[in-house]
Amino acid sequence: MHSPFVPPLLTQDASPTHHGEALLRLAHTLRTMMQAGSVPQLLDSKHLGLLCQGRHSPSQGVVADAARGLGARVAWVPPMGLEVGSGPQAHEATRLLGRFYDALDCEGLPAEWVHSLRRDSGIPVYEGLGRRDHPLAQLLPHLDRDQAQGPGAPAHDEDGHRLLLQAMLVHTLL
Repeated sequence: MHSPFVPPLLTQDASPTHHGEALLRLAHTLRTMMQAGSVPQLLDSKHLGLLCQGRHSPSQGVVADAARGLGARVAWVPPMGLEVGSGPQAHEATRLLGRFYDALDCEGLPAEWVHSLRRDSGIPVYEGLGRRDHPLAQLLPHLDRDQAQGPGAPAHDEDGHRLLLQAMLVHTLL
């Protein structure tokens, strides 16, 4: 399920990879800043587009909240222009999305649409970033384990997931 913008986060034995460790460290830094009450709006100049077939996805709502928490502007984008497949209209729509947004999160879209967005938009394209079955969520037990060993109380599951989402967004957008 990972894209060129989301390298593997866990090894075969479920240990964090180098990239996974980097995201965990960034999540810890964000948590420390939040606990100190000094979270800078790191994504205040960034625009995130959320594409979902049909109704708004609850997991994309989690992504939207995490992005807004760091100052990003978030928009729900109907995937209308992509419906024509690989034609010129779809190619232009993809390029246009890449000019309007700094990243996209897609959920419930056909694989060929997501592949086209990754290939032609020139921006990070996530696929179900806020879903609990996304590889990013697999880092959550490692975040809680590390936090339990460090100062302060362990993160609640929702807080940890939000921190990991924010770490991924900061890592790929800055």
